[in-house]
Amino acid sequence: MLKRISEHAIYYIALLIILSLGFLLAYSSSDRSWQIGVIIAITFFYVLWGIMHHLINHDLHTKIVVEYILIGAFGLTIVFFLLSVNGNY
Repeated sequence: MLKRISEHAIYYIALLIILSLGFLLAYSSSDRSWQIGVIIAITFFYVLWGIMHHLINHDLHTKIVVEYILIGAFGLTIVFFLLSVNGNY
């Protein structure tokens, strides 16, 4: 398992940087529509990143695509809920 993680470390580091910068960008703004737009863009890039990562490594299956889409939708749901509880969404 550690060998597989070390083989794909650059992918995981890039994903972590993209997600961190995106969330920092959304967090630093007080405009709700900007935050929602950034979070939607982050989710889109997360799903795209996952699909491209598996496509490059030749292990892309329908199940994996559905999994990335569902995890992205779950993340969006959580963020929308938190924004609606915390403000006037």
